[in-house]
Amino acid sequence: MPAPGQSTTTDAACARRGLSPAAKTALIAVGLAALGGVVLEVFVARNVPELTESALASAEARWDERGPASYDMDVEIRGAQPGTVHVEVRDGEAVAMQRNGFTPRQPRTWVYWTVPGRFEEIERELEMAADPEHEMQAAAGTRIELRCAFDPEYGYPTEFHRIIYGGGTEVYWRVTRFDPQ
Repeated sequence: MPAPGQSTTTDAACARRGLSPAAKTALIAVGLAALGGVVLEVFVARNVPELTESALASAEARWDERGPASYDMDVEIRGAQPGTVHVEVRDGEAVAMQRNGFTPRQPRTWVYWTVPGRFEEIERELEMAADPEHEMQAAAGTRIELRCAFDPEYGYPTEFHRIIYGGGTEVYWRVTRFDPQ
């Protein structure tokens, strides 16, 4: 930290370039805004479409019509409990699952990470978003924004983001690999 009356290296560089304190402040603000946008892009979620009931219904119909009965899928989770999930489904049944490299002891929980399990979660998210005060015991005035992208060929959800305005846990996950068997 410079002594009182001494300039910093940045101040000296700005002075050499003829930048006023206001211009320097503006440059810093623009830089911070750009950095904030990059942070949101990298650490939260990219431009994911808003989730609608019709988009969900269309995706589920596509999955029912074209989705493979056997597949391997990897999911990246961000937020409060970040990690990765790997699930293997054969003939519509989850036969293997790992969260952060460990297999949960209860195989009945594996179905949660299958494509039908993801659809069930998203349907529940729509219910909670419609009435967060009662469904989630959220504070009055809490608003939830849901965003979700679906695979154009099979219909499985490829990316999901729940954003809560007014306090609460944000949820974000995305499929990083989907391999029909």
